[in-house]
Amino acid sequence: MKTIAVYNIKGGVGKTTTSINIACLMAKMGFSVLIWDLDPQGGTSYFFNCEGANNQRYKRLFENDISIYEVIQTCDTHHIDIISNDAFFGDDVLSKGSLLSRLNFANNATIQAALEKVEDDYDVCIIDCPPGKFSLHNNVFTAAHLLLIPNIPAPLSLYCFKVLQADLKLFQQQGKNILSFYNMVQIRKNLHRRYLEAQADSITKLNNYIPFYSDIENISFSKQSIFHQLKEAKSIQFYEDLWDEVCDKCNWPMFKTNKGRVVGFPAFTNSLAASAE
Repeated sequence: MKTIAVYNIKGGVGKTTTSINIACLMAKMGFSVLIWDLDPQGGTSYFFNCEGANNQRYKRLFENDISIYEVIQTCDTHHIDIISNDAFFGDDVLSKGSLLSRLNFANNATIQAALEKVEDDYDVCIIDCPPGKFSLHNNVFTAAHLLLIPNIPAPLSLYCFKVLQADLKLFQQQGKNILSFYNMVQIRKNLHRRYLEAQADSITKLNNYIPFYSDIENISFSKQSIFHQLKEAKSIQFYEDLWDEVCDKCNWPMFKTNKGRVVGFPAFTNSLAASAE
């Protein structure tokens, strides 16, 4: 099982939509996906209709009072299971836990130890990380094979990215894959175009980007990823190209889209979206 952490120190850069659409892309290719919503806000859990299902349970999980299988729910989307958010969980919770849980947390082993129990059950685990920089993030980075960082092509977003550089270099030295890409790109904006044309001054930068398209923005309303809508979303090609570049950089040929491998299945319906039509 490969573990991908979708992360940025800054909020509002599209971590949740990135996590959802990449998870759904892989699921539609037939891979078994576990998505872990570590953000207390629970955007990913809301999308999969599982928000709040694990409230007050993360501490019990990391104390080994309950199994990781007890916090995993099956989604309506084929091939995807989810560990939904715990709205009350944070660094402070584990700092008051048992000696073992505090040692694991201090050694950045908390997330890795939990995921090792299911590594034979899934092809990939995608972690939707909360913004900020806390001890929890170090635990996530230790468990991850890839740290995927969406950035908006704008000064504030890229400033926040540069703040992370020292930490990123440390994890690169540990053999981790760290890749960033431009997200929510609006080509009509001169500023966005300038950043795209100049590329980034970082070796972690991917060439492909994700545009600011309405079909991506609307998935939070329809609760259908771009890969499960009844019509062909124009943003699909952007995600497929981005993902194939990720696979090339990480040497993951088994995960490339290979269009012939994509299996089709009907989009699941959503009552809210249906009532609005």
